[in-house]
Amino acid sequence: MADAALIQAGGRLRWVERTGKCRAEAPLDPEPSRAAALADPNEPPVESLVGWIQASAPSGTLACLEPRWAAVVSGLDRPAVPLSPSEEWDFRDGGWPRLEAWDRSFYLALLRRRLEARLSSPEEALISLSREEERTERAVRREESASLSFITGESEALRAHADSWKQFRLAATEHHRELSDRLEHLAQKAAPNLSQLVGPRVAARLVSRAGGLAALGRMSASRLQLLGSRRRPAGGHGPRFGVLFLADRMDDVPPNRRGAFARSLAALAVIAARADGSTQRRIAAELCLRRDRRIDGLRRSAPP
Repeated sequence: MADAALIQAGGRLRWVERTGKCRAEAPLDPEPSRAAALADPNEPPVESLVGWIQASAPSGTLACLEPRWAAVVSGLDRPAVPLSPSEEWDFRDGGWPRLEAWDRSFYLALLRRRLEARLSSPEEALISLSREEERTERAVRREESASLSFITGESEALRAHADSWKQFRLAATEHHRELSDRLEHLAQKAAPNLSQLVGPRVAARLVSRAGGLAALGRMSASRLQLLGSRRRPAGGHGPRFGVLFLADRMDDVPPNRRGAFARSLAALAVIAARADGSTQRRIAAELCLRRDRRIDGLRRSAPP
């Protein structure tokens, strides 16, 4: 049984007795942002920390939870044993010193690093760009709608404002176009099967609404079909589809058969999302053939 344990608590290393008393502690680095980088378990220990561990190690058998610190303790020619997560709580029962301003700065830097690492993945970038593209599209439509009711009359000031406002709308429209192109390119890389089946922008919006490809692939077809739909304020039947209303080839289906097409397309979209999120197999060609056959069947069965 270990007499003391070396535990990394946030941005600090602590020698802790089994009673929970902290005998000695040292920050991973005096600078919180650098300490946040060193908190990664894959980062090798710096020489200053190795020296501190050697100088401050208590007597008796020592325990370590993380492998990189266990390797350092083993190099001290001291009895060392692994510390299981359940045994760690024996050393934490005595409580920990209160957090200081340095610790708060460390955790903010650590969260920032983790958020940046998360956003660096193509899937998270796709979600962020999709939400921004939807917000920008709403803003452009709102400005265009407002411009239709704006009357300048004979006022020079109003005409000057109308000219500058027009330039603003043109710039916003161009920004939305560039954002849409960037989003479509990323969607084709992150979700190639789904993008080819329903269109890149719709694929991006489905992934964004679901919270990721894995979550989208776990959905039932009926739930995917309603992603992005809004409840009707009054009675009557609810909506039959949401984001899928904008899918490729939806306009090729007779209006009174689009609900049936949405059900079929949602089932195919789930299969595409599962392939994109797990196996990465290219099955879009087969899914598009099934989609097109369904469209042809709905056209033939539609009433004249």
